[in-house]
Amino acid sequence: MVEDGRSAAPDGAPRRSGGATRGFLFSDLRGYTRFVDLHGAAAAADLLERYRALVRQAVALHEGAEIRTEGDSFYVVFPSVSEALACGLDIVAAARTASAPPAQPIQLGVGVHAGETLETPEGYVGQPVNIAARLCAMAPPGEVFLTDTVRALTASVLPVRFVSRGRRRLKGIKEPIQLYAAQPGDVPAPGPRRVSGRWLAIAAAGIAVAGAALIWAAQRPPTAPPGPWTIGLSLPLTGYLAPEVEPLRRAVELAVADLTAAGSLAGVEVVIAPRDDGGGEFGEDDQRAAANATALAADPSAIAMIGPWGSFSAARQIPITNRAGLLHCSPTNTDPRLTKPRAGALDLRSAFPERINYVRLPAAADIESAAGASFAFHDLGSDHALVIDDTLEVGRLVADGFQGEFEALGGRVVRRALNPGSDPADVMDLLGSAGGPTLVFFGGFTNSGAPAVRGAMVEAGLGETPFLGWDGLWDGSGAENGSFINVAGPAAAGSYASHPTVGTVSANFDRRYREAYGDLPGRIVYEYAAASYACAEIVLESLEEAISAGTSAAGMREAVRANVVGRSTPFETAVGGVSFDINGDAQRQIVSFYQVQPTAAGGAGDWVILKEQDFGPAP
Repeated sequence: MVEDGRSAAPDGAPRRSGGATRGFLFSDLRGYTRFVDLHGAAAAADLLERYRALVRQAVALHEGAEIRTEGDSFYVVFPSVSEALACGLDIVAAARTASAPPAQPIQLGVGVHAGETLETPEGYVGQPVNIAARLCAMAPPGEVFLTDTVRALTASVLPVRFVSRGRRRLKGIKEPIQLYAAQPGDVPAPGPRRVSGRWLAIAAAGIAVAGAALIWAAQRPPTAPPGPWTIGLSLPLTGYLAPEVEPLRRAVELAVADLTAAGSLAGVEVVIAPRDDGGGEFGEDDQRAAANATALAADPSAIAMIGPWGSFSAARQIPITNRAGLLHCSPTNTDPRLTKPRAGALDLRSAFPERINYVRLPAAADIESAAGASFAFHDLGSDHALVIDDTLEVGRLVADGFQGEFEALGGRVVRRALNPGSDPADVMDLLGSAGGPTLVFFGGFTNSGAPAVRGAMVEAGLGETPFLGWDGLWDGSGAENGSFINVAGPAAAGSYASHPTVGTVSANFDRRYREAYGDLPGRIVYEYAAASYACAEIVLESLEEAISAGTSAAGMREAVRANVVGRSTPFETAVGGVSFDINGDAQRQIVSFYQVQPTAAGGAGDWVILKEQDFGPAP
């Protein structure tokens, strides 16, 4: 008996599937519970209805049988493995189309496996079903995960590219399994091809039905949209910051030139659109930054924006790029509120809270604070710290982060605030006393009191007590006017600072930058230039994937965004492997630690690196 895809022996007892290898597919919405909390029951019901409709349309097209549907999860079986995989690709493609702004995005993952099972009145029982369900749970939004079994059975049948996602351990499976992500590929040359007909026709007549090509392949454009496609660049190109950020613009232009010359884009034209957000008290103009994002979002050829330099400008731009679904990659920003819901990120992406479009490469500032506490406790051997903040919002947040982590490690903290114009000696009353603090941590900047605090420590005979700061102190050698080392002078000895970085820069980037522009940029800008090159690499590789998938011109922006934020394996870039978490933070959260070396920089003093440590993934 065959009924709705289920079969059983006459007595209802389980029986083997008669040697047939069937395809099993699971599909599941991502973040549905959180979506309900954010948007309410009515919006969630609409999302669920749209999702179920597109899944069922694809299942019907590929002649699958819906075994079970619970909430936002589908369990489907197919008489053909190739139809199961083709259905999964159709589901992902349909979700991507249905997610185009202004619609709420449908974020889902799909898992496909194949094998023989036991058939019962309730469905199919066996390891193939379990594995397909596990794959679905692991698949990032917008991806179809499959096993090597599925790849082997469909590689010569379907126009599919198989991208390795490594060997993974699945719950309940003894040995790691090689996984792949499926992506639509080039249509194969005409030739014999096995396809399935409807299940009832197969059961009744025992015939094979050949013919129609898969709809996702048939709809693929015969040629890729030629462009030109635009990558926007928002940086302070005028004003006093312009010379400092010029290497970032150069690095982006170099990346586009390099990948175009390598033939990666198959003749598709890409242009860089630099936009100036310079000016203002801190070298940037937030209103100009917002105008840049607005203009780029309105450009239908724009697929991504790289920048800006500062976090305040990013906070003005993210609501605009989020509303437009425009990929936004930052090589420099560290403010936690740009990505993390607990810090206020949902306010910035309020148009589409679940649609991640802003990603960044450096570690976030709150990671840096916790890293500083770990360094103080484990590397400098302090279990009692005097924590001073400069009363500014950023300084307080940095000091709060350090204090929380230091106390969590078992350390003790005495907290003081350095008000503007006050004597730094007034905030160090317990330092040097018996059983008192053995380290000073300063949450603030060079220009908000750090050199004065360190100077007061030395003047009080406490120069041997370590003075630890964060990125606000790591601002150049003693030869640079206004830097911490320059202002503190000899008192800077014994000082330490952390700096969120992006990873080790590749030798190839060094070589190419020298070939194109001569000398490498200065140390502080150098890694940001490499990160800018990496942002461009990420955008261009995602564009290449979108082109290979046969994406239409109208869907290119969303395809590029989804390729970046939904990817589980790292992009290989100028700063190593880069991938992003569910909030857009880099999985690697790398922090470097430096100590002042008075004899460096020709005797002017400079920061010398002590260690580099990955504190990721971001919490």
